[in-house]
Amino acid sequence: MQKNGIYKTSDLYIATWLLSNGLELLNIDRRKPRRCDFIFADRPDRRELVQSFVYGSATGNLTDFIYHLRKAKRLLYSSEV
Repeated sequence: MQKNGIYKTSDLYIATWLLSNGLELLNIDRRKPRRCDFIFADRPDRRELVQSFVYGSATGNLTDFIYHLRKAKRLLYSSEV
């Protein structure tokens, strides 16, 4: 969901893909039980990044993706963001 220069997603893997492509994580909304929203500063290429991930045409560094997946999981359970 895009709104006012921010982009929100509750999908851990899309959030990881965006992190590994340099989008700035602003916050994690933990208000919903058993569900969190990753909140990013939106940028013009975000739509193409999400579409390439969803449709299976994304290419990138797998090691970097795994690093950011671990980071995203750590952030979910901490108060760093």
